[in-house]
Amino acid sequence: MTRTTQVAIIGGGIMGVAAQLQLAENGWTDTILFEKAELTSGSTWHAAGQIAHAVGSRVSGWINKTSLELYKRIETETGQSIGWHEVGGFRIATTDDEVDWMKSIMGVGRLLDLPMELVGPEEVAKGNPFYKVDNVKAAVQTFEDGHIDPSSVTMALAAASRARGAKIERHNQVTGASRKGDMWLLQTEKGEVLAEHVVIAAGSYANQVGEWFGLKIPSVSCLHHYLVTDTVPEFEGRPELPVMRDNAYGGYIRQEQRSGLIGIYEGHICPTVWTMPEGAPWKAENELFEADYDSIGDFLMTAFDKMPILADLGIKRVVRGAITHTPDGGMLVGPSGAPNVWLSCGSSIGLAWGGGAGKVLADWMVHGETEINTRSMDPRRYGDFTTDNYIVERTKDEFMRRHDTPCPGKQFESLRPLKRHVLYDLLVAKGAVMGEVAGWERPRYFGEVGEVEQIGWGHQNWHKNAAREAKATRDGAGVIDLCAFAQFEIIGLDAGKLLDRLSANRIPARDGRISLNHLLTPKGRFETEITIWRIGEDRYFTGSAIARANPDFDWIKSHIREGEDVQMINHSRDWGMLAMSGPNSRKILSQLTNADLSNAAFPWLSGQEINVAGIPVYALRVSFVGELGWELHAPLDRIADLYDALFSAGDKHGLTDLGSYAFNGMRMEKAYRASAELTTDVGPLDVGLDRFVVAEGREFTGRDALLNRTPGWQLYYAELHDGEIDIHGGEPVLLNGAPVGLTTSGGYGYSTGKSLGWLFVRKGTPRDGLAVQILNREIPVTVHEDALFDPQNLRPRQDV
Repeated sequence: MTRTTQVAIIGGGIMGVAAQLQLAENGWTDTILFEKAELTSGSTWHAAGQIAHAVGSRVSGWINKTSLELYKRIETETGQSIGWHEVGGFRIATTDDEVDWMKSIMGVGRLLDLPMELVGPEEVAKGNPFYKVDNVKAAVQTFEDGHIDPSSVTMALAAASRARGAKIERHNQVTGASRKGDMWLLQTEKGEVLAEHVVIAAGSYANQVGEWFGLKIPSVSCLHHYLVTDTVPEFEGRPELPVMRDNAYGGYIRQEQRSGLIGIYEGHICPTVWTMPEGAPWKAENELFEADYDSIGDFLMTAFDKMPILADLGIKRVVRGAITHTPDGGMLVGPSGAPNVWLSCGSSIGLAWGGGAGKVLADWMVHGETEINTRSMDPRRYGDFTTDNYIVERTKDEFMRRHDTPCPGKQFESLRPLKRHVLYDLLVAKGAVMGEVAGWERPRYFGEVGEVEQIGWGHQNWHKNAAREAKATRDGAGVIDLCAFAQFEIIGLDAGKLLDRLSANRIPARDGRISLNHLLTPKGRFETEITIWRIGEDRYFTGSAIARANPDFDWIKSHIREGEDVQMINHSRDWGMLAMSGPNSRKILSQLTNADLSNAAFPWLSGQEINVAGIPVYALRVSFVGELGWELHAPLDRIADLYDALFSAGDKHGLTDLGSYAFNGMRMEKAYRASAELTTDVGPLDVGLDRFVVAEGREFTGRDALLNRTPGWQLYYAELHDGEIDIHGGEPVLLNGAPVGLTTSGGYGYSTGKSLGWLFVRKGTPRDGLAVQILNREIPVTVHEDALFDPQNLRPRQDV
């Protein structure tokens, strides 16, 4: 007999059990969790169990805080111990860059009201008198974090789920899945189960489970050591020590009862197991691997040097188990791309992330929205470049860099360049210093050939290069390579009808016109932002950020109704785009085309199909830097010819190459919003985009929810009163020392000579008296009503 359930959860580790409990707390109690062995028997049981508050981002801090709050609450509710040791911790800095990172972490604590202090070596020595502090420059001391028992907390959550009516079936392996109507038919060892929704929380098995649903899940099982020493006599009769974290040995040291525990992430090697296509053996249970002292020897010796009382003791236990990691280090929580299949996996810090991940997933599934921005954990963030080789090699890179200092501008280097188009070699030969964007290479700035970018929180050497590029563009013209761009053609008799019912703004009503449109979720939050060019009544062209290429295409396509005449063509892989902007851009382009480029014939916010140097081009008169300019879209195999033609004609008009740093600074001068302002936890009315919402007399996805919700936030455009450092995003916004919001993005305005940024603040926050906390300093800001450069927006419309 086939059973039915609303949600089937595959996997009985902390991620699956936490997700089931959170679903039950949101009213979805008709769920079955399937575990092939015992709960926690995959990776959860052997975790060291740390939960830290000294982390690098608000999202990570919120996840960890939410997890711990859940665990403590469930312990009180069930009376079942979770094995929580609230001992606090120190995150150590021994270099100047690490000190800056510690200062930035203090902002996360301020935003989330997490008690922490920036301290010196004396305070570290007081907190842990056994730790060598001779080269400690600073540390973040936390007071409410510690470590938890993995099995105890998982069992407590399971008990709470069962008490709410959810079902857990141990020793019942799911063996396959297929689509049956609008349901998923799961094959299990104890019979068939029809499920409306499926959650893949299968840890190291997520890859092979995902294949049943047509998914490639970018998760790799990496081997991590921790070691437990013999009893430490000095621990007898004293309070438990705080958890110590130090990049010097790539891991952590803490007390485990009366022994020492040392965890190490090797910085030079990343052993992996169970990679596809074989995957993890189904019979594996409570699996551990033999220690590799050769790989961790140097790190272990450094750890002993840091805490000498452990050096002469024996090692009584070594735990080397498989822990899942992803290519960018973030977990996979949310919709998978397959209908009603959700992920809660790819977690390298399962105990710290499990409870928060469960809340995000349950809110998303039940309510269609979450209270925090989900972009960094959305499984759909990966594009077509995620081959099997990429998944493994980039994940190894992530593992080995896990304890690097995350300075602004830091990038992965493995497999670079991963995707290079026809301009790559030419631009590098001209001194382009590249950054990776969704697998593609894009110039950040232009310097000396072979130059390596300096990174850090303050202005770096490349700042002068970006200033030169911005000035040359404002004075003459600049071209930026934006070949990594999401480009779709949507055609058919019902194409306009489809786009109009998805867009908060009206789509263009006349052929040739362009509009900026926001596609919203049913809850009235941002799904994406696209530009729409109406080529003809039944033919449209859209553009958006390359990172959104797959999600945007799928989102639009999924809303085509049965019987509608709509076809979609994805040009993102085989087309490119060059954006030329500046007062001389019309002079340059007019030498290469017979098209009339005047305002009368080719007005601002319009597009035409024209020939440029004999190359068929989609030319759109828009500019993200606030100048007269055109986006020139063409097949990738013609982009090099187009680029050469532009520079041949533009040489006498001061045409320059433009990188993304200068581009961003010019964007900030114009007060243009970007993806960091249009996050999944807010909608257009929260960020001052009211003029792009046209609700009168029309219906669109998310309309009622948008209009019925009172905005809780507002977005301020501000000037930072420090010209030597910039807003990066995620820093606290303060009023009289108290947090009232956070920054979203920023950059230096090279034409205005000002550091600028966007501030998300609570609705009703006064404009005066605000400051931004950067590197633990409160830097005052001035809020401006209008863009500081060309506030009347005259330059893009000029007719000279």
